[in-house]
Amino acid sequence: GGRGAHDAPVRLVLVPCGNLGAVPWHAARLPGSRAGAPRPYAYACEAAVISYAASGGEFLRAARRGRMPAGERAVLVADPSGDLTWAQDEVTALRTAYYTGALLYGWHEDAPESALGTPEDVLSHLPGGPAVPAASLLHLVVHGLAGLRPTDSALHLADPEDPADAPDLADTPDPGRLTVTRILDVPAAERAAAGPLIVLSACETDLSSRDHDEALTPTTALLARGATDVVGSRWKVSDSASAALMVVFHHQLTVAGLAPPDALRAAQLWMLDHDRRPVPGLTGLLLAETQSDAGGLARVVSWAGFIHQGSPAPHASAEGRQP
Repeated sequence: GGRGAHDAPVRLVLVPCGNLGAVPWHAARLPGSRAGAPRPYAYACEAAVISYAASGGEFLRAARRGRMPAGERAVLVADPSGDLTWAQDEVTALRTAYYTGALLYGWHEDAPESALGTPEDVLSHLPGGPAVPAASLLHLVVHGLAGLRPTDSALHLADPEDPADAPDLADTPDPGRLTVTRILDVPAAERAAAGPLIVLSACETDLSSRDHDEALTPTTALLARGATDVVGSRWKVSDSASAALMVVFHHQLTVAGLAPPDALRAAQLWMLDHDRRPVPGLTGLLLAETQSDAGGLARVVSWAGFIHQGSPAPHASAEGRQP
């Protein structure tokens, strides 16, 4: 339920079984329409804040973790391959409007030359990595792909410039792939009471090619690694539409002060609103693209691919809770 307000949306955590785990339930159609919406039906996300979990155990572990203020130690990764058209614009918008002190990696004019955006760069900022404390926010605008085997699902990052930097990967055919296996390959350690928010602005980061039941994906692997909240995707998403959604998501998170699941829902409702107004973070070419494709943003394929997993708590910052 809500926090005492009669009009607060219902809060749901779905633990789908079998092939139902590949379905974007927040985009389910309900009879009736939201006020002002030019359609004869509403979507489930208009009535509820919906999070997902691969299993009850995963949900309970994430729900016990507190949240760090996202802007405390933000890390932004722009697609190292340089071929995601809007990646640099998305990262620039987030850094300019919401995270001015963020560390930058990848293909970006302001990123240091040594900050290539390798798997090691990303792993170093995760809980259990060498960076202490870990990042409070890790936002990656990269290519993602669901593998035939769940452990092969990966985020496509930069190859290490010097093989000596990653001696354990000497025999790896593609050392620039951050696979589920590598995310989970860390010695067991006591988890911190609070974990980061990780946003995977990439394709297929919460999709398994098979074994959808208790699916092992980059999203669920990052939760197992100690994140409190992870935003992932269920399918290939439009580059510019996802960039716009992400800017609005971070606006809701930092300016409106919403918790990650509520901020994602608010961004998706913004996409559905034909009378939407641009948030201040949307500027330049990205704003122009958003306005020229205003109708396309409301299409299900543009917004419904993104899901939230992790803590369903409605509070922007929360202390860790003991089991």
